Amino acid sequence: MDSERLIAKYFLNQLSAEEKVMFDNLIQTNSEFKEQVEFEEKVKKSIFQQEHTHLKQQLQHVEKTISSKHKRNTWYLVAASIVILLSVSILRNFNSATPKKLFDTYYTVASNTSHPIVRDTNVSDTLTKAFIAYESKQYAQAQALFSTLYHTTNNSELLFYEGICYLEMGNTTLAIEAFIKHKNFNDKLASKRNWYLALAYLKNNNVSKAKNILKEITTSSTNYNYTKAKDLLSKL
Repeated sequence: MDSERLIAKYFLNQLSAEEKVMFDNLIQTNSEFKEQVEFEEKVKKSIFQQEHTHLKQQLQHVEKTISSKHKRNTWYLVAASIVILLSVSILRNFNSATPKKLFDTYYTVASNTSHPIVRDTNVSDTLTKAFIAYESKQYAQAQALFSTLYHTTNNSELLFYEGICYLEMGNTTLAIEAFIKHKNFNDKLASKRNWYLALAYLKNNNVSKAKNILKEITTSSTNYNYTKAKDLLSKL
């Protein structure tokens, strides 16, 4: 059974005993499978929270509009409202989610895969200092160091991390500029960069450009976050 179907059956609580063993084994041994399950769980919770908030607001509105002479029928009206609103919530397409909400759901900060840090007391080189700042979430300091290093070493991967720093600092315009500049290079972060560029466009409310890049990602299952790109694209 393919992993996507296995995950789908897990969330529907339809796993057989044999499939449950297979699922648990994959969670323990396959980091990509585990990441996908955790991601789907995050999306599920996000959708539930949005629907719950919307339903609560609608019910509060119903209660406020019920006149005093119909107080004795309140229970029946609220019960009927719950049925109607739940039906609407189930049928509502997740397309109602704003680009900002989708960004918050799908975005996670990129991990450092370019310069693994070995912690010691004698850190003297600037590159290590930059990545220590990055991993410590000191993004303004990291961005400044990445920028300086890129201009002195021409290490294209640093452009990617600079873009991530800008995203973390809330400057999507400069993040997009850094990622676009990185498109001139075909280093090992190229596929990952496309995903984050799409998210940056999404956060900047440029849905059209985000969709174009997501479509690029979904042309090959070997591309970074291929499954997530398909999922996100279906919601835009």
